[in-house]
Amino acid sequence: MNKKVKKYILIMIPLILSAYTHLWNPLGFPSIHIDEGHYMRRAMLVLEGMGPQESATTGYPRTYDHPYFGQLFLAGALGLLGYPASFNPHSDVSSIQELHLVPRILMGLLAVLDTFLLFKIAERRYSTTIAIIASILFAIMPFTWVFRRVSLEAILMPFLLTSILFALYVKDSKNIQNKALLNSKSKYEISNNVLILLSGIFLGLAIYTKIPAFTMIPLIGTLVFFYSGKNLKSVGIWFIPVITLPLLWPLYSVLVGQSDLWAYWVFWQTDRDPSETITFDGAITNFLKLDPLITILGISGIVYSAIRKDFLPLMWISPILIFSYLIEWVQYFHLLYIFPAMCLGSAILIDYGQKIIAKHSHPIISYSLILAITGFAIVITSMLITLDVNSSYYNVYATIAQQIPSTSDKVQRNVTVIGSHFWVWDSYWITQFVLDKPHYVTDPHLDSKFKKQVQTNNVLFVDDPIFLKSISRKINSENLIKIREIHNNSVEIASFIDNVTSHTTDSYPYNTLPIMISNEGHPTGKVAIRKNY
Repeated sequence: MNKKVKKYILIMIPLILSAYTHLWNPLGFPSIHIDEGHYMRRAMLVLEGMGPQESATTGYPRTYDHPYFGQLFLAGALGLLGYPASFNPHSDVSSIQELHLVPRILMGLLAVLDTFLLFKIAERRYSTTIAIIASILFAIMPFTWVFRRVSLEAILMPFLLTSILFALYVKDSKNIQNKALLNSKSKYEISNNVLILLSGIFLGLAIYTKIPAFTMIPLIGTLVFFYSGKNLKSVGIWFIPVITLPLLWPLYSVLVGQSDLWAYWVFWQTDRDPSETITFDGAITNFLKLDPLITILGISGIVYSAIRKDFLPLMWISPILIFSYLIEWVQYFHLLYIFPAMCLGSAILIDYGQKIIAKHSHPIISYSLILAITGFAIVITSMLITLDVNSSYYNVYATIAQQIPSTSDKVQRNVTVIGSHFWVWDSYWITQFVLDKPHYVTDPHLDSKFKKQVQTNNVLFVDDPIFLKSISRKINSENLIKIREIHNNSVEIASFIDNVTSHTTDSYPYNTLPIMISNEGHPTGKVAIRKNY
């Protein structure tokens, strides 16, 4: 068989596996995260022509908590499909599901691209064998389901991996033995300066999406330095877009006269008080619980690589772990940055193990190690991605949407939706911007003392244990007393039962489902919709 054909067949294996694990049942699994609602709301604002940066006048007060390239990218990708207008959105459940399906498919496609990029990184740095193993692990290991959500980490990952790949393709002309090879350039060959500049641009865009991506500067900067023959000028060229692109974010705040807001929310983001569970230790523990195999293999492989004086995997994970430790406020999905490195470290270790086995037995037996790991991972991941944990969500969103009149209605236009942080904001982007049903929101998470007055006579309540607990607190507030009175005079029109934790058992991987919904304001149990009109 032709070597090129064989290589194409080999690379299709992890890509097909990645397409399965990231595109199968995107509506059912994983549970919808509150941040998905925030990022979709901001993308809708861009599509509405309201600028790249969210304003507090749109309803949500935390404006400059992240740079805005994430919503620009998301809006651009969705806008190419004519989203949402081309999908003829309505308030029924099937339409609500379709609105969620499109961005989740986009995330799945990005994850497939990540798989390909990791293959090319490992192939360029190590070998085709390690590239196949690393990309397969990335495609199928249980933790990979985190890439299925609409998150800034998932959006920036292709930019980050592309930056690393371009840095690895930089050539040191001084160390190329065959000078004729250097002079006889292919028409497809890219010059070193262009590769270095592209690497810097893609890392700059990753940081422009979410600031913690700056922790990849030591890794990629070191690659550029050594691959360019320790040329400091090359590092300088690379560093220019790495710094200038993210600076567009504070520059924008200065141009619109909101530099004070930018400073306030940036410091708020870096100084958030961790709870008992939203800590660095908690994030590491949850990473281990969600995917114990890749954690053990990855750490072992990274240590093994460091012993052999290959520090690439170690330099990949160290800065982000140190930064996360210092910040303290960390959740498991913030560790997406290290997952490709864990897969790479695991692949290096597995490749070494296979070679040891091959020396003492038949070569075919050596493949049993990766086949056993692959089989285990596919089974575990399939057990998760085939679950339906979101059907109750879509029913709640549809009911909220159906109870808020559209702007075309002449009566009962003004409605205030009151409920826990998760429900009122996760549905807001659909009702407010897609279905054109403007309404007010009261969220006890952002207004813990209930200082914000109810601005309409018509009130829609989304009751869950979190919200019911918040309004039962002993707060001597005239506004809260009014909310309780309206709530007592309201009528329950629908109720649903959360179906995430209903799948929880003591056996792995179902015992990890509570981690998936922890620390994100996700209510469990009964969700009731009530109204007073």
